[in-house]
Amino acid sequence: MKKYLKIIIAFLLVIGISISGTVHTNAQVKYVPNAGVFINGKVVNGINPIIENGVYYLPFVDLAKILNYNYIKFEEKNRAYEITDGSTVIRIALGGTRAKKGNEYINIEPPRWINETPYVSLHAAGALFNSYITYKKDNGSIQIQHPATKYVVHLGDTLYNISRIHHISVDDLKKANNLTSNLIYDGQVLNLPSRDGSKGEMEPVKEKEPVKKNTKAPVDTLVKTILDDAKKYIGAKYKWGATLAEAPSLFDCSSYTMYVFGNAGVELPRVSRDQASKGTSVSTSSLKAGDLMFFTMNDTYTDGRVAHVGIYMGDGNMIHASASKGVMITTKVLENPYWSKNYLFSKRVLQ
Repeated sequence: MKKYLKIIIAFLLVIGISISGTVHTNAQVKYVPNAGVFINGKVVNGINPIIENGVYYLPFVDLAKILNYNYIKFEEKNRAYEITDGSTVIRIALGGTRAKKGNEYINIEPPRWINETPYVSLHAAGALFNSYITYKKDNGSIQIQHPATKYVVHLGDTLYNISRIHHISVDDLKKANNLTSNLIYDGQVLNLPSRDGSKGEMEPVKEKEPVKKNTKAPVDTLVKTILDDAKKYIGAKYKWGATLAEAPSLFDCSSYTMYVFGNAGVELPRVSRDQASKGTSVSTSSLKAGDLMFFTMNDTYTDGRVAHVGIYMGDGNMIHASASKGVMITTKVLENPYWSKNYLFSKRVLQ
């Protein structure tokens, strides 16, 4: 009898592991019929949530694609996912309570692994994707406010941590929520202050990592080579998180700069935030052709991230892969109403 009991217990443990990625023998998983996904009130897609012990979870890969994180890599050994929309890299490990976004860590509820599919809770998904995500029971839909104006507190969060990942001050965060102390609690919904007039992520301007060059060509020759090549792709379409395999037909802003610099023998990282860590800072009055220009996009992200990169051409003009028009030249970029408002800094990587 004891032998059979041991076999039954072992079987139950195996089931627990296969359902959630960790041993949760008491976990009750329910599948929810296909739910419509609404972004800012407009239906854009459908998704299949689950409920585990009363908590709603969404399939991570499906949600990432809906939110334009089209570059998705899975490391089977570590059970980790790395994704990007071209602006910053997000990395999660199944079962982990912290995720990495850019060079910063955020607290999340542990992602689940159920029937060979990764799932994240609504609150964790909101923190990962700079969105506020809720389940609307009356019509069974997933409602996404993107970019987020609210943030759901997770275990381990502090006001300092939250303000840092959104590149705002603690004082501004407290004022936006009428807080008189630094005490916050798990599940608390905080208002994120408006970014109007805020410069966003300025940390990379201090970083001075050199780029790797596989060429001995002089700088002037490199600049001309890069700009001549960059112009060849004017009109190419934009795709968030485009892969290099899709070039030169499809680009996002950072795959475009990586591609044309790479064609000239200059290695740039994959995403705009990491590209911003390279080279040395230059003022707008000292810009030279070949410099990289970096921007936030407050209408797309409320976390103030480095969100866009373009190549300065000289005479005030920038060539870049625009989300609305694909590869194009923006003339007098720092006089442009949109780009001047979102401009962060420029870096010189060719020197």
